[in-house]
Amino acid sequence: MNRLAPNSIAFTLYLAAAVALGPLSTDMYLPTFPQLAAFFNASAAEVQLTLSIFTFGIGGCQLIYGPLTDRFGRKPVIVIGLFIYVFASIACLFAYHIDQLVILRFIQALGVCAAIVVPRAIVRDLFKREQAAQQLSRMGTIMGLAPAIAPVLGGYIAAFYGWQSVFFVLGLASLIVGLVTLLLVDESLAEKNFNALRPSHIVRNYLDLLRHREFLGYALTGGLSFGGLFSFISGSPLVLIEVLGVRAENFGYFFGIVVLGYMSGTLLGPKMTNARGLSFSVGIGTVICAIGGGSMVLAAWAGMNTLTAVVLPMVIYTLGMGVVLPQSQAGAMAPFPDKAGSASALMGFLMLGFAAFLGFMIAYFYDQTQFSMVYAIGLMGLSTLAVFLVTVRGSSDEQWEEN
Repeated sequence: MNRLAPNSIAFTLYLAAAVALGPLSTDMYLPTFPQLAAFFNASAAEVQLTLSIFTFGIGGCQLIYGPLTDRFGRKPVIVIGLFIYVFASIACLFAYHIDQLVILRFIQALGVCAAIVVPRAIVRDLFKREQAAQQLSRMGTIMGLAPAIAPVLGGYIAAFYGWQSVFFVLGLASLIVGLVTLLLVDESLAEKNFNALRPSHIVRNYLDLLRHREFLGYALTGGLSFGGLFSFISGSPLVLIEVLGVRAENFGYFFGIVVLGYMSGTLLGPKMTNARGLSFSVGIGTVICAIGGGSMVLAAWAGMNTLTAVVLPMVIYTLGMGVVLPQSQAGAMAPFPDKAGSASALMGFLMLGFAAFLGFMIAYFYDQTQFSMVYAIGLMGLSTLAVFLVTVRGSSDEQWEEN
């Protein structure tokens, strides 16, 4: 059986499919929020907790998976993680209390986290910085189809077969990716780090990363930009369905329009990077994020309580995020070929841990209006630009050399 070659389209599709399990796990079940609230007799905040705990779990578990992949290799870690996710997804079908679903969502996060950490580390293993940025952008473009299609698909699946069927489909998708990994993908780590799991080594690695200006700058810039998207993911089922009156089965179409902005950004980012460099493209992306987030806040202040006033600024925001996120990931990991797993993990922890906190706060302050979501997105847009200007702009990142 032929193995997947690193420079092949099939390999890119595989990496994108693995990473896409993360957003699929959130976006596909968003339209089921009203069903979950009715089935479990739960409040909006309790249902939102199934999303926040999942995101928090992914963020926290990445700190464990990073050293594991550096010690044991990429392939065994992602295979085990994918099959943990399969079992947790099937168990979700039998949950009869909201607390059980919350716990199972955390176990899902424990498994799928491997599918988020490992592909980024594989890209760093196999490609140099500029090539890595292009590969991550291509993955982002392909992966963008998942959140574009997932809410629509999830809405119809749940409408016809119930919310449990969504988790069955997620488990099946993870099983397929796991089998492809097991049978067709080679190990990418050239040399295992036998000290990677020593506590002192783990702490030293993470402290070295946090002290590195370019790593911290790029990681925070990408993380804050993602925070704006996650604010929309967390708040949009409430705002679009309950406040603006969108039918649950139609929710996915509006979500898909927003994702098209992200996909466009992932196509634009590599072109700017090739022409002007990585930091230039990230800087342009942060400006676009700030414009999108700021315009959404201004529209809300002006009393524009319409779909256009929410969706159009969010498309602008995600266009900028599509430029920022893949380029920031490449910039953050480029200086650390010897600890790509730990760099990928810490970057993901900063990104998703903060996103989980934002999701909880949006649900906590939700007052039957769009303002808690809108303010969070506006703050993330402006913060993305501010952090970039303080930490990354004018840095020496363009002079880094590959080992």
